[in-house]
Amino acid sequence: MIVQMLDHQNSDLDDRLKIALDLTEDFINNHARGVDDALMQRLKEHFSEEQVVELTIAIGIWDSVHKFNNVFDIDPPVTGELFETQMPDVPEDMLQHVSSPGNKYE
Repeated sequence: MIVQMLDHQNSDLDDRLKIALDLTEDFINNHARGVDDALMQRLKEHFSEEQVVELTIAIGIWDSVHKFNNVFDIDPPVTGELFETQMPDVPEDMLQHVSSPGNKYE
């Protein structure tokens, strides 16, 4: 799935995940300047307003953590080619996006 995220628009990821990644890309790469009415409408086709808020908060937190780590030259927890983290705390209806065959957290 991570490889698919590198070019998510041309992947076979579902539309819900693609729009979440569109928001993430714009938030991080464009300081959320591209979040216009059209993007919000696309988000609301797949997420409730509460979920859009939660998604945006999560993106902001991870963006801040990444920037904090850069300031203090902290390397991410990578083992070999894998980024190692614990199972994320996600809403029940989002678990399908973090669970996949062979996922060590299942």
